[in-house]
Amino acid sequence: MDQRTVLRLAAEVPDRDGFPLVDDLHARFAALAAAHPDQVTVTRIGTSRLGEPLHSHRIGSGSHAAVVAGGVHPNEPIGSWTALHLATWLLEDPETAATLDTTWHIVPTIDPDGMRLNEAWFRDPHDRVHYARHFYRPAPDSQVEWTFPNSHGSVYFDRVLPETLAFMRLIDDTRPDLLVSLHNGEMGGVYYYLSEGLPDVIDTLRALPGALGLPLDTGEPESAHLRALAPAVSRWTASSPRTTTS
Repeated sequence: MDQRTVLRLAAEVPDRDGFPLVDDLHARFAALAAAHPDQVTVTRIGTSRLGEPLHSHRIGSGSHAAVVAGGVHPNEPIGSWTALHLATWLLEDPETAATLDTTWHIVPTIDPDGMRLNEAWFRDPHDRVHYARHFYRPAPDSQVEWTFPNSHGSVYFDRVLPETLAFMRLIDDTRPDLLVSLHNGEMGGVYYYLSEGLPDVIDTLRALPGALGLPLDTGEPESAHLRALAPAVSRWTASSPRTTTS
């Protein structure tokens, strides 16, 4: 898909107020699946720590596989809107979607338990006092992306969360060509993490924010193990402690 088409599609994303509650998010995805039973396959990939089902929604039948997960950090809910918009667009514009030759596996939120602990501020995130009083972000050893098993030198970790196990299972089952974990920032500009340098992709990613009136974050990468590929685009190096791409 050329850059012009990508920018056009980005400009067509509707404005949103607040963020979807977990039950509302699940209901919206369920409605999409019910309205398109021949195009959406819902698969339970696991169970959260508090017993909530974790589902992936498969859309498309292309030769490439993509995994997209929202709610990776449960205090960053914009990714759930993104996941919902992507699923809706794939179903409403199948001809354009088919040009991507991709089978999509979309997870609305990979940490529903943590997201529910933030729901009190979802309707009005602009009230910063209310937001601060109801904010929840898990400790690193309770975050989905930070609890993949890891062995590096003398360091060994295998206390995998149920949500992480579900994420791992989805990755193993689909062997994705593209893995996108959806995050959002609270201040500053837009920046990206990639697992490899892709010049055409980098150019498009850097063009997107400006087309939407958003600045790029052109400062130093936020961690020492990140290598800058271009202003606002960094690469996770082989020594990075995480095993997934943001």
